[in-house]
Amino acid sequence: MSAADARERPRRGDARLRRAALLAAVGELLAERGPGFSLAEAAGLAGVSTATAYRNFSDTASAVDAFFAELIADLLEAFDRLPEATDPLDGVRAVCREWVAQASRWGAAAVHIRSPRGVLARRGAEDSFVGGLYERLARLVEAAIESGGVPRQDVRFAVLMWVTIFDERVVVDLTRTLGWSAEEAAEHLTGALLRVLGGVG
Repeated sequence: MSAADARERPRRGDARLRRAALLAAVGELLAERGPGFSLAEAAGLAGVSTATAYRNFSDTASAVDAFFAELIADLLEAFDRLPEATDPLDGVRAVCREWVAQASRWGAAAVHIRSPRGVLARRGAEDSFVGGLYERLARLVEAAIESGGVPRQDVRFAVLMWVTIFDERVVVDLTRTLGWSAEEAAEHLTGALLRVLGGVG
């Protein structure tokens, strides 16, 4: 490695840390008061300069978009890391637990980033998050149908119900308003989903 490369590597690492701090600040501000904050405020909360914030993001909206993209990527990657279950319904339960565990951390921020379009409409409109989420959930529903764990049904409707039940606003209500643990919320929401799908609650 050249001396120049050796100097560049720490700088790149520092840049990643500053960007991560900015995104964490964006999430905190979103949870507190929605998107009505400035990039300078996010920089102050993150402990970086306003100039650094503007080197990473052009404005508050682009910072919010980056925050949402990162949390969604983390969610889908977490689903993909789950071990494959022998029983498809166990796979459904595992995804539900992971979903609530993650949404209980960022749900209060994510409620302020909502599309006016429905899930099924966005699935067919080049929305990478909705497309990725739909694909993973549909695969689990189809496997549960094939195994006899749930009756045959319209997979599109089943996925729509899954997304509706696990809406981050519901997770926030259960964990923050009612004070339930993420595990308790996941158990109740999973039971509700399985009853909707016609499986064992």
